[in-house]
Parts: sequence; structure tokens; C-alpha cells
Amino acid sequence: MTPGDFFVSEVLGRPLGGQGEHVYFFVEKESLNTADVAQLLASSYDVAVADIGYAGRKDKHAVTRQWFSVPVPMTRPTHWSVAHQKLRCLTSIRHSQKLRRGQLLGNRFRLRLQLQHAPGETLLRLSEWFPNRFGPQRFAEDNLTRAIAWLSNRRQRRRDRQVRDRQVEGWHLSVLRSFLFNEVLEARLAHGDLRKPLAGDVLQAGVPTAPLWGRGRTATSGHALEIEQQALAPHQEICDALEHAGVQQGRRALTVKPHSFKSVLSNATDLYLDFALPAGSYATTMLGCWFCLHDVAAERQLI
Repeated sequence: MTPGDFFVSEVLGRPLGGQGEHVYFFVEKESLNTADVAQLLASSYDVAVADIGYAGRKDKHAVTRQWFSVPVPMTRPTHWSVAHQKLRCLTSIRHSQKLRRGQLLGNRFRLRLQLQHAPGETLLRLSEWFPNRFGPQRFAEDNLTRAIAWLSNRRQRRRDRQVRDRQVEGWHLSVLRSFLFNEVLEARLAHGDLRKPLAGDVLQAGVPTAPLWGRGRTATSGHALEIEQQALAPHQEICDALEHAGVQQGRRALTVKPHSFKSVLSNATDLYLDFALPAGSYATTMLGCWFCLHDVAAERQLI
């Protein structure tokens, strides 16, 4: 896959007021990660990187459209001032609040896959429910190893607040929560159909969920709780650290289904896909259920 083969666009899912101390820029980027864009915006508008808001991280090896917010006083103009050949602004609008993580409805994908073989019946299954794992992007480049190493040194960082980076802290905590969720998902998968509720399950729109670990009692009970406890028992230190960090426990659906799904097969092996996923779900995870993906641009195996 090359960057042009993977296109994703955020669906913000909420109206923007047109007034306020934050400017929302809807940008298109290629071969840049979200942190790169945040740094460019911070430098261009002379603000701290921590003041730049975005709803989620997007793939580097892709063409992606996403929202960023920048604190800009009402007395200053809102024109786009970033000069970069791989980054352009599509629209901008003011709003009263900073854009926060997770504040989006979902993402729209347009992909081209170059297949080695004709897809056959696989093509019919692409629009089905699939395990809602956190994808390889979350754990790439030894992110999990780094997060665990960071966790072991967290107390020292807390004593020295001058070296504490809240964005780094938030990312590491997110990686660790994602790892624990995937552990519970795999344990549930070993017990059968993820779509089938078990005794004591917590459902979201009729779909069983697993914990995004943090402070607070788990809402599950019965057989579902037993599986969660068994899956998380080897990782009690991580669980305790997440609670100590003050992260609040949440829930995430074990399975998800693409919607508005369309597909076109050209020349037997060029597959074009168009679909949407809710916020936090991964197209690479979906495709990895049916294909072995190789990211040519990144020169690394994804699934």
C-alpha cells in the first residue's frame, strides 16, 4: 500500500459555533503523523504543543483529513499560516472550546488493495462484524515496551514535574489500556462468539463490551467477570498503575461493523473499498481479519 491507497477523513459529529478563542482547522496531510502536524501548528501560531487539540491520531503512511484546534485570540486573524508541501488546510472555523481526544463520531475510509489473488467469498464477508481490537498502529515502534518502561519510572517523574510531559503520559496510559482491552478480547474469543452475550455482560447497543481499565469498579459480573479477571490477573501491576494515575474506567464494544460499505473489484486483483467506522475502530484491524496486509510505504508487516 502507498499513501494514496489509504484515505481517511474524520467525521466530527458536532456543530462548531463560529465564535470563540479556538480556531478549528480541517487539514489534509500526507506522510505526516498527527504529532508532526501539532508541532507545525504550535510553531506557526507560537503556542505550546500541549495547547493544540485533536480528536485522534491518524496514520502517517496515508492521505488523511482531520481536525486540529489552535488557541487564537479573537483579536488575531485566523488565516492558515503553515507552509508545508504535504499539508494543506481545507477549511477553518472558530469555536469556544479546545478539541479533545475522542470528540469525533467516526472516520470515513477509501482504500485500494492490491491483491495477490482474487478475493472470492472473502469479498462478501468484508461488511460483517469483526473483533474490535486496537490495531497495530497503537503498538507499533515498540510502543507497548516503551509504555511499560515509562510506567516503572513514573513515580520519579511525578517527583520532578519539570520533566513531566502530560501528552507523553496520556499516550502511554492509552497504550496500556489498549493492551489490557485486547487481552480481555482474546480471552473472550477463546470462549466463543464475541457477539453472544455471557451472563453478567455489559452491553452497548446490544453488543458485549470489555473494560478500558481505570479507576472504578467493573460493571461486569458472573461468567463475564470471571473471564475478565483471568485475562487481567497476569497484568495486575498495570491495572493498579492505571487506577493510581486517576484514569477512569470505561467500556468498549468487543465487535464492530462497518457501515455504508461499498466495494469494487477491478482487474480481478485491484479492490476498492469505501466504508465508515465508529471512532476508535481500525480499518487495518478490519482488513486484517480477511487479508494479510503489507504496508509498502512503511516497509513493514502490519498484520
